[in-house]
Amino acid sequence: MNNLNANQTTFSNYKAAGYTTLIGAIIMVIGAALWGTSGTDLWAALAENQMAEYLSKSAAVKTQLIANLSVWIIGVTTLGVAGRMMTDLSDHSKAANQFARVFFNIAVPLGILSYIFMLAVVVLLTSGGTELETALATVTGWIGARTDDYATALIIGLAPAMVGISAKDIWMPRWLGLWGFINAAIGIFSVVVLYTSVPQLGFIIIPFGVAWMIAAGIILIRRKPENQ
Repeated sequence: MNNLNANQTTFSNYKAAGYTTLIGAIIMVIGAALWGTSGTDLWAALAENQMAEYLSKSAAVKTQLIANLSVWIIGVTTLGVAGRMMTDLSDHSKAANQFARVFFNIAVPLGILSYIFMLAVVVLLTSGGTELETALATVTGWIGARTDDYATALIIGLAPAMVGISAKDIWMPRWLGLWGFINAAIGIFSVVVLYTSVPQLGFIIIPFGVAWMIAAGIILIRRKPENQ
């Protein structure tokens, strides 16, 4: 009876981790939709030195951008919780498990901080359009964008690879573990290209990483108790 109860508890933990992961990924997609339809792009503005134009466009869609960034704060926090739940269910490699925990633990506060910096630009610096505001927005926006880039590389790039190693032979199918390694490679690539003339290529990590989170959530939700 005790073994059965323990099995059912573990099964419930898999389901909870799966739903949390899935919800976190969906929230991030909703935030991306809000950002994508706003007609603004902080990263492009920084790369092309078009911050004044970005501030003008952002002023017209301020409410939408505030909603976008607020949703992302909720989403990255949820993914952080999901990451902790996944690592709690994974102990094939203690070293990989600890790396995964560290990556999630660093990425979440970095992500929240990045969105606060971006919110500062949208809320405080889109009204006047003076040279001082443009300069402040450039510095603040750069910090926000780069912090977000590093957080993204960690939470949906490197962390999935470590979870894949830690969850091997427990709940992670081989194909999803390999996908995690691809995410890690793309995550490193996305950081490297930040310092080239084509930093926009770093966005390639987002569809790969978010899709991995969705797939991991579905795998966890569909996992059956060992006695079935």
